Amino acid sequence: MEIIRKLFTFAGEVNKKTAMFITILGWFLLILVWGMISTFGWISSTILPSPIDVILCYKTLLVERNLLYNTGYSIFINLGGYLQALALAIPLGFVVGLIPFFRHLVSKQFEAIRFTPLPATTGIFMALFGIGLGVKVEFLAFGIFVYLLPAITQRIKDIETDDHLKALKQTMWTLNASPWMTLKHFYIPSVLSRFSMDVINLVAVSWTYIVIAEMVNAQGGLGSMIYMATSRGSHVDQLYAILFLIIFIGFVQDKFLKLLDKKLFKFKYA
Repeated sequence: MEIIRKLFTFAGEVNKKTAMFITILGWFLLILVWGMISTFGWISSTILPSPIDVILCYKTLLVERNLLYNTGYSIFINLGGYLQALALAIPLGFVVGLIPFFRHLVSKQFEAIRFTPLPATTGIFMALFGIGLGVKVEFLAFGIFVYLLPAITQRIKDIETDDHLKALKQTMWTLNASPWMTLKHFYIPSVLSRFSMDVINLVAVSWTYIVIAEMVNAQGGLGSMIYMATSRGSHVDQLYAILFLIIFIGFVQDKFLKLLDKKLFKFKYA
């Protein structure tokens, strides 16, 4: 009874074992409801296939649709786009965030670019980078970059609203630290430790953009497989299987990045 009371206590907490049990229960109930819907025909199987059909079609995807290659293709694009976006956004973000001239010159323009409907720009990227693998990486890198740059400049602004960080910065100035020393020992660790969560949260967005990119001149990848599955109405089970695989990859990537974050910025979790 005590456990049940804690489960329904407003703003309450439970131990890890209980939390894990409830999480597993939630997944079980979801699959159970899904199975009931398909079994009783409440929703047509052409819209929502049964869980069994979705699981069984992975064999077809592996043997006939080269699932492993296409998964690796998409992961490569994801990593390539992410790394390129970070390589551009981090140094440029510090320049824009710390130098008043550049801050007022281009910051508003970059904030405005975030509202660009990216699917509408695929033609521009194809004209610039061709129709091969490169255009997909560049498209994804741009989609991530336009979110990361304003994010890192905002993290620099946040320092002025944090009394602890303001005190640390003032201490470095009192000790006559050079701009380089202030950047290296204060701004970089303070900003990147907070900016890392912005990077992690964009994992879901990056997979959305990958699907869009791979549907254009489909040459491989999970997005290409989705396009093929949706163009054939009888393959809706494959569509669900690919979507669940993307969700799983994104979940694993999110957990890995959070673990890496704890390793790189141990002081943040002290």
